Amino acid sequence: MNELTEGQLLRYWLFVILLFFIGLLVILTGCEQTIDDISQTAVAPPLTDASPIPTTLSEESVTSEQANVTTTLTATPTAKSVATVEPTPSLTAPAVINQEGALVRVSMASQVGVLLDEIPAEMRDIVAADLLAQPEEEWLARTMRQVRLTRNRLNFRNFIYAGKGQLPLPPTELWDIRLDTNGPTRQTIQGHDLIMTGYTFTSTLLTAEQSPGQAEPALAAVGGMWDEPFVFPVDPDLLLQRTGNACINEGGFPPNSFDSENIWHFYDFDCTADSSGAAGCHRTYLPNLSCREALAARVGEVETIMRFERLVWDDELANQVRLGDVTSGETADLTAVADDLANNRIIYRYFEANDCALAEGAVGGSGWRRLFQFDATVWNTGERPLHIGRANVEDTENNVFTYSPCHDHFHYTNYGDFFLQDVMDLTSSKQAFCVQSTIRMSNNETTPLTHDYSCSFQGIQAGWADEYVAGLDTQWVDITDLEISPEGTAVQLGFTSNGDQFLCEGTPVVDENGVQLWEPSGLTTPNGTNINRPQCDFISEWDVNNQAVAEVFVPSTGGFVTAPCTNGEIGPLRNCGFVEVEIEDPMCEPGTAVELTLPELLRYPAILRVCERSVALGTGIACTYETSLVNKIIANRSEPVSFTCPTMRDSNELEGGFALYTAPIFEFEQD
Repeated sequence: MNELTEGQLLRYWLFVILLFFIGLLVILTGCEQTIDDISQTAVAPPLTDASPIPTTLSEESVTSEQANVTTTLTATPTAKSVATVEPTPSLTAPAVINQEGALVRVSMASQVGVLLDEIPAEMRDIVAADLLAQPEEEWLARTMRQVRLTRNRLNFRNFIYAGKGQLPLPPTELWDIRLDTNGPTRQTIQGHDLIMTGYTFTSTLLTAEQSPGQAEPALAAVGGMWDEPFVFPVDPDLLLQRTGNACINEGGFPPNSFDSENIWHFYDFDCTADSSGAAGCHRTYLPNLSCREALAARVGEVETIMRFERLVWDDELANQVRLGDVTSGETADLTAVADDLANNRIIYRYFEANDCALAEGAVGGSGWRRLFQFDATVWNTGERPLHIGRANVEDTENNVFTYSPCHDHFHYTNYGDFFLQDVMDLTSSKQAFCVQSTIRMSNNETTPLTHDYSCSFQGIQAGWADEYVAGLDTQWVDITDLEISPEGTAVQLGFTSNGDQFLCEGTPVVDENGVQLWEPSGLTTPNGTNINRPQCDFISEWDVNNQAVAEVFVPSTGGFVTAPCTNGEIGPLRNCGFVEVEIEDPMCEPGTAVELTLPELLRYPAILRVCERSVALGTGIACTYETSLVNKIIANRSEPVSFTCPTMRDSNELEGGFALYTAPIFEFEQD
């Protein structure tokens, strides 16, 4: 090859340099176009530090049940004080997940109080002074009881807004509540006399990156914001006694699921008096007022918003708010929550011979029964949903679902067992339930904010739990026939989940077409038909966390009405803190007037409650305010007390009888 001349080399390098600059120009032009394109993209407005401000209704007195509830009084924002409910770190947090998830800040400002209307006028000032001086811990607990009233609407939000999902609060361990530094004050709201204080609530949701947008489209991108409206009773306690079932949403639950102690699970300020049917608010009976009318007439209400804000990803913040063990990375894994057994109580209930509970074997007989109610919670601590699928009563081949005409929904058979350990001859019931996701217990990247499960399409989402609260029908152990010493007896209360292996805590076994395979369970329906269960390749030690046991104390007589008050309840409507009063002759002629002579030793003024009596049990029935024959404040011993003698419902001879209970109106700090 001939060597190039000097002129040819010069032209060659000039050509190379020219190509370089042309290429560079093309690249710069492309970059400029890209920057222009980005500059034209819509940007979400910046987040502000302003807290949502609640409003309370005006001081105009309410004189009618059909009260006007439209006038509002703007409340001032609350300053933060030293007294707080601080979030607590997880003791068993899962390993840090490498990929980014999503963070959503939740905040609210509100006011909470104690209603004085039911306290006698001559006592009200000294009771108010005592409440104003209450320690901050009492007020923090009261604010938490108001915040939890958001639960039903947030956890079942997909039934409120078409095309949207659940938007649950973070676990309570992560709640940060700060009281107004000015402390509580006495105010009149809607004609109601209240001791009130303001507070702010904040917390942070941690979930998968796409989950906020699936729950609420406004939260799909960083900077997105959504305000969820709420109306609360200023005083969150004694809600059933004050407003009846006006604020109860029973949609998706069996009739008679609520009571004075679990009403907060069902609270829905949007319920109207005529909302009925399986999808409506009221299934047990219709109220006379809407929720907001009842709140205005009986308690006083506060309006506010719960604000959800999508945050920029922050590893440090995610590590601070990550909660919940992941016990199986590839499958579902059920954990029975032992701590929830601590929420228990004893009730008396009368069962007719045709009651659903007898048909389902949940009680040992008809008549008056003494029942031990408790919470039973099953938490899916795996990374995958525990999927069951559509409830189908026509599945005559496998028979895992049964339709309960009493409860008007499908039961998943052989879901769990309740028992009293070492007392196995006592009624121990195998329960069938609607298996669904009711509470988000984990706060991590593997726990979505949403799910598709309900009573008609059953399952438990990863990180969520299926919670059966005390008060639901058949959620108890019948202790009527338990031998109890006069001083009371300590027993082991237990709950076993999935003991018959109907729920797949592992990998479902399917055929070559992906169809679930089934196997005999060895169990039969009440009419003798075989029940099959889905085949499953269970994970190792799948059942080590499926049983929860707690020691509980059973007194010889009485129930939660005669147990100490735990939430600072006051006044004549409360269902705690009563004691039975011994009377010479508790028997009477049914239908005749009874004139009581009160004992000298009672401390007056006092709350007096007259209840039914049982022949079979040989005791009084420690009744609630809702079921009492008489419930009134007695100023002194000479004040007359009269009522019509009730027939003892379990008496074959149609005998009459009653029981008498009393409690102080208010327990002062010096008491």
